[in-house]
Amino acid sequence: MKHALYAGVAVAACAMSSHAFAGQLTAWVIDGDSEKPYFTQLEESFNATYGAEGITLDVVPIPSYNEAIQAATLSGGLPDVIMLDGPNMASVAWAGTIQPIGDLLDPEIIADLLPAIKAQGTYGPEEEFYFISPYDSGTILWGNKALLEQAGVRIPTTVEDAWTREEFADALAKLKALPGIEWPLDVKMNYGAGEWMTYGFSPFAQSNGGDIIDRETWVAEGTINSDANVATLTTLQDWNKAGYIVPASAGDNKFYGEKTAALSWVGNWMWPAHREGLGDDLVLIPPPAFGEAGPISANGGWGWAVPTSSTNLEDIKVFLNYAMSSEQVAAYADTTGYVPSRASAIPLSKTYGAGGDGEIFAKLAGCCAVVRPVHPAYPVITNAWATAVVNVLSGDVDVKAELDRAAQTIDQDIADNNGYPPFGQ
Repeated sequence: MKHALYAGVAVAACAMSSHAFAGQLTAWVIDGDSEKPYFTQLEESFNATYGAEGITLDVVPIPSYNEAIQAATLSGGLPDVIMLDGPNMASVAWAGTIQPIGDLLDPEIIADLLPAIKAQGTYGPEEEFYFISPYDSGTILWGNKALLEQAGVRIPTTVEDAWTREEFADALAKLKALPGIEWPLDVKMNYGAGEWMTYGFSPFAQSNGGDIIDRETWVAEGTINSDANVATLTTLQDWNKAGYIVPASAGDNKFYGEKTAALSWVGNWMWPAHREGLGDDLVLIPPPAFGEAGPISANGGWGWAVPTSSTNLEDIKVFLNYAMSSEQVAAYADTTGYVPSRASAIPLSKTYGAGGDGEIFAKLAGCCAVVRPVHPAYPVITNAWATAVVNVLSGDVDVKAELDRAAQTIDQDIADNNGYPPFGQ
């Protein structure tokens, strides 16, 4: 985690913060273009519903969000409610910045959450609930139907019908042979060595029976560098050597722009660009089954947390239960393009309900999503795995050696922090 405190950010954070006054709530949210209409609606509808009862809400989009949170944490200027990115929750909880919120939420809401969303918010050996997201994200294969049909490639339409690893390889070989195809598969190597490399590539490992850390012992050795993971990354490396994978230097638009790639492995945030670029030729294909675990989709996103400094808990409780109502969760999904995090909200969504364009995304979120490790060492875990993936897909390196190095890095960090108690006790 970054600990640098920028003076300008600290001043802004203090100026915008709002400590607990009964009836007055401030929520800091990410300053994203797709989310802005939803947050405007959330503030207006909450105030219309509860203003007469004396509770008002101020939703504040914050530029340079992570830096602002860090600065406000150090200065004591956090608001009543904040947003966090799900994978970062455990390190923030371990630092004591946020408090459990299970007692603030209607039990029916928690029971209605998709399994991976519930897992994303559950922290520590005592399994306390610290964080709740109104949506889930996921990974899927996007396909160009015209090119797939031209190559004679079967197009799966259900999770049960997903390609095996062997079928996936066969499809790539057939697509590579088509005139005009440079590289058949875009896996967003242009995103660089960041969180995408864990979010996007750990599902392949998990499908093949692997993982990036043992989630009971919290030891990486023997898991991240397992035979299963070596086999998975070796397959991807072989595909790269065969010219199947769009290189980082080729940019972002080979699939939806130039159409010299026929498949793209990426999340639902690319929906607008893909729909605009391919129109009726766009097809959604379930993740491939790399192994016996079957198709696995990534999980996670931004959600609500309550700083430890917040004391106005009765009003915060009203807000959290309103923001996580089925109607608001469905509205978040249809505004932003993400999957509703509650089972009861999925039928309310035009996009993800039965017959909607994104119905298969909702099914994947319910059956096949795996949360990234909820552990305070996650920033180190993800960086170590991501570094290995980039190295493996960037050259002819020894896969086992890369994963051995990742295991050593992770286990050393956990040892240096005495196991991150109460983990490892």
